Amino acid sequence: MATTHFRKRDTDPAASGPTGSSREVPWQIWVTVALLGLEGVGDLLSVPSEPAAAVWLAAKCLFVVGLIRGWRWVFVLFLVVAGLHVLAFSTLAPFIAFLNLVLVLLVGSALRSYFPGDVGHRPGSETISQTSMYDRSLDV
Repeated sequence: MATTHFRKRDTDPAASGPTGSSREVPWQIWVTVALLGLEGVGDLLSVPSEPAAAVWLAAKCLFVVGLIRGWRWVFVLFLVVAGLHVLAFSTLAPFIAFLNLVLVLLVGSALRSYFPGDVGHRPGSETISQTSMYDRSLDV
């Protein structure tokens, strides 16, 4: 017997806010958004002298909006890009690599918020408590 998980907005359309999303944003995402915002200010200030910073500023804006809105593809893209930054900066700038590792861990810990019913569930699998409850109902 498998348990199906639904997000609140999937079962109750009236629960949606004006943007169509009633999902609560985890605290880990808010911390990540704050850190990305601080980095974005630095990118914005460096755009006149280094035009490539505009691309990173645009990427940070996409990550902030996507993580807050709950877009799964942005969640995965962020983990990939931040993971690559950890590897790329590990020898050149260890502190930057450490900050990116912190971001990966923060966002990664919010996995259940982006994939609520998909994490740790295999079709056809049952937990002990579900099995024992099912067996007891057959004994009656």
